[in-house]
Amino acid sequence: MISIRLFFCFIIIFAVPATAAAESGTWRFALGYSYLSNVDEIKDSYKHLSKDAGKDNDIYNTSISLCFQPYYQFQNGFRAGAGIGPLILLTGDAYHVQVPVNLTFGYSFFMDSKISPYVRVGISHHIASGDFYTDSSPGFFGSIGIEIFNTQPTHLGFETAYDASEIKLDRASDQAHHEKIMTGEVILYIYADF
Repeated sequence: MISIRLFFCFIIIFAVPATAAAESGTWRFALGYSYLSNVDEIKDSYKHLSKDAGKDNDIYNTSISLCFQPYYQFQNGFRAGAGIGPLILLTGDAYHVQVPVNLTFGYSFFMDSKISPYVRVGISHHIASGDFYTDSSPGFFGSIGIEIFNTQPTHLGFETAYDASEIKLDRASDQAHHEKIMTGEVILYIYADF
C-alpha cells in the first residue's frame, strides 16, 4: 500500500510541471509482442505443486503474448500511460491465469528525429488466479526503449523492462510455505505504435 501511495506522489510531483509546460500532446497506442522471463518458472512450480497435491503434473503454457500500452505523449517529451498484458495462462491438471497491469510516467528524447529513445518508470501489479495462487504484491516497473520511424504516423518500438511485482504460490500440503515468483523480472517488448 505504501508503494502505491509513493507512486501517486511521484506522479503528482512530476506530472503537474509536465502538464503545465506542455502546449498539447497526442494519444498513442502501442500494441505488440512481449516476452516475460519467468513464465516457465511458474509452469515448473505448478508441475511440482500439482504432483505434491496428488494430481498428475501435466501443465501446459497456453499464454497469449500480446500487450497493449496506451499513453499520452506531451510535446515537451513527457509521457504518461498504462499497460496491460501479456495474458499468462496455464492449463491441464491445474490452472493459473495472470495479467500484468502497469501505470507509468516517462520521458521521450529527440522527439523530432527519426529515432527517439525513452525511459519509463512506475508501478506494476499482476492480477492473478489459480489453484495454488494466494497473493500478488505490486512492485517497481522501469523500462528503456527506442522508437524508430518516429516522424511517421506509425512507429516501431523496442523495449527492455524490469518488473519487481511478485505472486505467491502455496503448497497444497503446507499452506504456511509460500513460493514467491517475479514473473516479469525481465521483459522484452516489440511493438507498433499508432
